[in-house]
Amino acid sequence: MQRQPFAALGLVAALHAPLQPGDPAQKLVELEQRFGEERASWTEFRKQAKTLAQRAEVNAAFPAREFAAEYEALALEAGMGEVAAKAWYGVFRIGYLVEDRELFGRGLERVLTAHMDSSVIGSVMSALAYGAPEWTLPAAQDGMRRILAGTQVKDLRVEALVELAMLVGLDPALGDAGRAEAEQLLKRLESEHGDEDLNAMTGREFAAGARFEIMKLGLGRVAPDFEAVDQEGARFKLSDYRGQVVVLDFWGFV
Repeated sequence: MQRQPFAALGLVAALHAPLQPGDPAQKLVELEQRFGEERASWTEFRKQAKTLAQRAEVNAAFPAREFAAEYEALALEAGMGEVAAKAWYGVFRIGYLVEDRELFGRGLERVLTAHMDSSVIGSVMSALAYGAPEWTLPAAQDGMRRILAGTQVKDLRVEALVELAMLVGLDPALGDAGRAEAEQLLKRLESEHGDEDLNAMTGREFAAGARFEIMKLGLGRVAPDFEAVDQEGARFKLSDYRGQVVVLDFWGFV
């Protein structure tokens, strides 16, 4: 039975109709469409969650396991290739979305084990590097290391160097070991891609900025002092506010 996107907070999801025999690529298109509709409805409810308990309730209402089972069945049917890679990415994405660590880990492992040069790797890297829940950090670091070691795609290797350096260099739990690993990665970036354009800056320029951020802007470090002009035209130094709570809002710059 085809169910509608859930219509009320806390609605218990019914099972989707099982996938029928047919072209795996077409079935993936149909599955992605249904998933997108369900996710859009769910997202609206999630925005309204005011507490962790409400957020957990909304997460539990999403038919994550049902969709994940469909994606996994499709991945196994497709075997290898892009359809299988995208289906396993679907499992990973659902785990990330509703903070289901088991689904997250299973989807990520299958993508990294069997689909290293798939088009989904870039999406996986972005998910691991930007806006990911804190509990994904060890998996993100390990995943970036595996991508760096395993991919044959140059752009992905460069991105893995960049993202892994920041992930380990800014991780307080790793401390000096993380900063040392980051430094080796940044030296490799300078050596292999120092003169290349990396999003409006060279590899060397990025490495210099990353070092500054890792060594000077990490959590718990004293912010470097600077002087600027406020909106009234008065000059000030950050150190003028030492001992106070300060919020810095940088905007309107190129």
